This record gives sequence, structure tokens and C-alpha cells, in this order.
Amino acid sequence: MVLQTLRPLLRAERLRAMTAKTKSERLRRLLSHGYFAPELPPCFVSHDLAKYRKSILDSIDAMPLVKGKPAFHRYISEPSWFYFPRFGKDDRRHGVPNPIAYLLLSRAIADNYMKIRAAAKNSRISSSPPIFDWNGPRALVRPSVDLRDDFRVDLSSRREEFVGADIRAFFHSIYTHAIPWAIHGKAFAKLNRGVEHFGNLIDLLCRNAQDGQTIGLPVGPDCSRLIAEVVASAIDVALREKVRIGPRDASRYIDDYTISSGANHSGKDLIAALRQAAAQYELELNSDKSAIISTSIRHDNGWKQEVRSYVPGGPSSDAEFQQFFYRVGRICDAHPDINVEKYAFQNARAAFVRAASWAKIQSHLIAAYRRNASLVAFLVEITLLRQAERNDVELPKLAEFLEHRLPALARENRTGEIVWFLFLAARLRIPLSASSVEPLTAIDNALVALLTALCVSLRLVGGPIDFTRWNSALSGEGLRSGMWLYAYESVCLGINPAPSTAFIEADPYFAPLQARKIRFLSITTGFTSIDTTLRSLRGDNVRLKRVRDDFLDDFTFELDELDDDNDYDEDDGY
Repeated sequence: MVLQTLRPLLRAERLRAMTAKTKSERLRRLLSHGYFAPELPPCFVSHDLAKYRKSILDSIDAMPLVKGKPAFHRYISEPSWFYFPRFGKDDRRHGVPNPIAYLLLSRAIADNYMKIRAAAKNSRISSSPPIFDWNGPRALVRPSVDLRDDFRVDLSSRREEFVGADIRAFFHSIYTHAIPWAIHGKAFAKLNRGVEHFGNLIDLLCRNAQDGQTIGLPVGPDCSRLIAEVVASAIDVALREKVRIGPRDASRYIDDYTISSGANHSGKDLIAALRQAAAQYELELNSDKSAIISTSIRHDNGWKQEVRSYVPGGPSSDAEFQQFFYRVGRICDAHPDINVEKYAFQNARAAFVRAASWAKIQSHLIAAYRRNASLVAFLVEITLLRQAERNDVELPKLAEFLEHRLPALARENRTGEIVWFLFLAARLRIPLSASSVEPLTAIDNALVALLTALCVSLRLVGGPIDFTRWNSALSGEGLRSGMWLYAYESVCLGINPAPSTAFIEADPYFAPLQARKIRFLSITTGFTSIDTTLRSLRGDNVRLKRVRDDFLDDFTFELDELDDDNDYDEDDGY
């Protein structure tokens, strides 16, 4: 009797869930949580774009056809690029696509997500599959390199050797025409090139989003991650056909392969097979990183647990932190190829923020950043959290640091670091001299330009700054260039010395964004309290543990369960 009473309620709950996870809501997540690269400060936001997605798409779809095809098929734009530091490697170029281009691409992916995911499921050896995340910081669950390491440890107990290999410049080398090959099959795609086949539409929109180029995907957006995973999965299928391997023989983390053979193929045979499989999709292996590895090697496991045991507890003293930094340094020396410091510091967030004193910690963290630029985001984050919690950050020393650092970064075009430090200056109202800011104006970078304009408008810069070079992008052409973010946002926010919005109002694609007051910059967003930050990280860790537990069961994923949106494809329009 109780069960009969509950059945209507359970059915209603399921219908509610199904309604929530429609194509439209999937599009919302791709826009709100999958647009700006996670390597950027949280001040860059896209919630407005997600909120008004339907009205903007309606205005685009209502445009007159051009030669019998939708007008947006001819909308060609460039991303805003920036370089972000990597540990032990050259800086990587990331991109922020034009919002119109990304909106159109996201719609194509949201409309066909279940089919795209089905193509990715064909891999059977991926440890970085597309898992849609409805609650986390990104639209897709971030992949974990720990899964690769877990697989290698297990494999070493069963096999004599394995091959380690990766694809050269993977994201930057993807051939956009290979996208429909991966989705529909190469033979079919070559004979059927119309956009009624969604793989061809995605190919077109990817090309249009990067000035018509057929090579590369912008690193950062979740749509790029999803597309890259589909292409890599097609390579996996080709590899499996050549050497008959399964999930206990091989695993791929993004583009990083670990391959062995139960049929006793030699390591050279496996590398050759992978090279041939990648070549089918116009990609090449990184010869410098292709190697046959003995399973007698010592695996780099356990250092994370060691590092966590060093984290001071409670409001710790300077002496306790001195010991922490020393011990972490010893682990860094033992594992020079691993970003130990970044992991250690991230696990000491609460300890840093609640430390008994701050001055020496600030100096240690800046010194750590100088030798390891990949710590820039953490340095800014923890400084803002400490100021929010204790209000004792040494602002004069930070001002002196930025006075010397910004010109040095400008000379080397290290735009990702510049963006983070301008964000820090704007949030903490740190004064900047005109001489330290002026070198930035020689850099054609929309993110740098926008935050510089903000600092000037906040009267943080002690002297006039010449915006002539950047303001040459205030035109319809500029809205399609790599300076689109500066051209649109600086004018709409009223922080640009040239206040006219006429060029935006005249643009049929950007005018609806202006009419809806869609913003892409919110300087007060993010890093407002340590409790909120830790709560978000705990939720993220729970999701990652669920993924890891599923993988370790048999080195495969139950995507239908992890995505938690199978069958939820009813839709009521955008």
C-alpha cells in the first residue's frame, strides 16, 4: 500500500529530473561553465550568455538566408588568445572563442550530445571520457592523471613491458575535417559533406571560430575537450583493430597512451600501430615521448600522501610553515619532473589562510612562483582568500612586486600571468605606476587590454595610458577579431575612454548581446571566502572519487551512470 502511494511521487520526481536535463539545459551548462578556460581568473564570466541563449539564437536564426543557407554559416571570427605557464614546459596557448561562434558550436554539440557520447564510448580504453557534470565547476568532469598512474601500476604486475606515447601538439594539431570522420566514419564523411550530418556542421563551426583555419582547436573550452575526445576515441578504435587490445591491455589519458599486448606484440609493433592509427586522422606521435618502458621501474606513487602529511594544522606558526616548505622542497628534489609544489600548496589552502601570521608566507609563495610560474593562479587565489579572511596581506610589498614583474612579463609576452596579476591589482586596489603598465599596451591581447582599462577606470594607475592601439579594434571588424572581448566589454562597461557603442549597435550579432546587457567581466566574482572554496573543492573531489572508483573496477567507465542523463533528452526548445 505504501509502495502504491509512493509510485506517483517517484514517477513525478523522475519526470522532473528528465525535464531538467534537456538539450537546452545541456547548452546552458556548456555556456555557463564550459566557455572561459579554467586557467583564467574567475572574473571572466558567461552566465548571462547562458541565461539569454534562446533569445540570441532566435535573433541569429531569424537572419535572412545567404545563398540559401543560414547566415551564421558565414560568421567567421577569431578567438582571444593567451599563454599560460606549464610546469617544466613551454607556455601553452589557450583560446577564448568569439561568444557567437561558441554559442553556435555549443548548440550543435548539445543537440547531438548523446550521439557524440556514443562515438566516444567506442574507445573502450579511455581514462578521460566525456562525463557531463551538472553541478561542478566545469560542464565536463575534469580528467585525472591519477587514473593513468593507477593503470600503469596494475599493468606492471601483469606484463613485462608497456609502451608510453602521446600525440604531438594534440589540440593544436587536430584537423577539423577529421571531426566528421571520427563521428560518422571516414568513408561516409568523404561522400556526405552536407551540414545535415552534424559532424560536418561541427567541422564548419570549428573552422569559422578560428578564422577559417582547418588545423587546431582552442585549448580551454569544454567543447574543445569533448571534440578532441571523440577524435582520440576514433584513433583508439583504429588501434584496437590493428593489435586487438582491450581495457586490460591499454589506456589513454587525453592523448597520453599506455599500451601493452596480451598477444605478445613487440613494443615497436605497438608504437607503429599507434602511429598508423593516428595518421588516419592526420595526427602524429611525439617521437621524443614514444618509449618502451620496463615494468620493473619504480612508479611515482605515494608522494602525495607524504606531502599531505606535512600540511600544518590549525593557526600554525612561522616555524611550522618553515618546516613545511623545507619538507616540500625535499620531495620536489626527489621528483623533479612532477609539479609537487603545486599539489602541496593546494592541499595547504586552509592552513595558509588561517596561519597565525602572513608576512613570511607571502614572501615564500612569491619566491615559489618565481621558480615555478604555474603557481601564478594559486598565488593570486590564496592572497585574495587571506585578505578576505584576515585583512593582513602586505599590499605595499605586492605593489613593489607588480611594479617590477609586469614590465618583465610584458617583454616576454607572458599574457596568462599578466592577466592574473591585473586581476589581483583590481581586486585589492593595488596602485600601479604608469611606467609599469605602459609596456602592456604593446601587447595585442583582449584580456590584458580589458583588465588594464578596468585598473585605469578604478584610478589605480598613476598616470595616463595610451589606448590608441587597442581602440583600433572598436569596430564591426574588431568584434570578429581576437580583440572582440575588449572591443565589446570595455565599451559596454563604460571603462573605455572611447564611449561610443554605435559599432556594437550596428552589428547584427552583437547588438542582441548589448540589448540584454550581457557581461563577460565581473571583478568581484570568485575567491570571496575560504569556506566557500573548500566546500566547492570537496564536492569536486566527491565526483572525482566516484569516477575513479568506477574506473578501477575494470578500467572502463559506465558512462550512462556517471553522466546521469541517459534518456533525459526530451526538450521544449531553447
